[in-house]
Amino acid sequence: MQKTNAASAAKTRVFADTNVILEAFRTNCWTAISSHFAIETVEKCVEETLTGNPGDPRHVSVPPADLNAGLSGRHPVTRKELASLVLAHHSCRTLDDGEQHLLAWLLANKLLPSTIIVVTTADKAALVAAHGLGWLDCTVSLEDLARRAGVGRTNLDALALQYREDWLSSIKTKIRMGIIP
Repeated sequence: MQKTNAASAAKTRVFADTNVILEAFRTNCWTAISSHFAIETVEKCVEETLTGNPGDPRHVSVPPADLNAGLSGRHPVTRKELASLVLAHHSCRTLDDGEQHLLAWLLANKLLPSTIIVVTTADKAALVAAHGLGWLDCTVSLEDLARRAGVGRTNLDALALQYREDWLSSIKTKIRMGIIP
């Protein structure tokens, strides 16, 4: 099922993975970023976001209505798209399901690289895969998105390290230098 919002046409399209969506909810940034950007994801990331172990102290409960209201698009991924990704880019085999589905959908739809579409992830393996696909420059941090959406300092300071701009910049540099293969 694909949901498209006509008002989002003028907004920057942002493709978010499960962990970024969860962190945006945990830090109360979701409403601001989903109002400022056209947030899209794949069905697998929606599924992962809405499940998990409620008994886990790290579990973030996401109300389905709030998630759906903030998404400009949610895209199904076919087995053929997944196979095409892992056959063409072997390093993508080891990605978590959500990241693998997201990259497969983006590859199948030939949206990247683009200066008007960005991907946000806090997963090193997904960033290495994005580099292999030629998309590393299209990745942005949740902190950058939240700041641009007008999120306040208290919420920005609550972001975990891997969602911050400094962390992403450091990882990108290490990938480009071959320190992270």
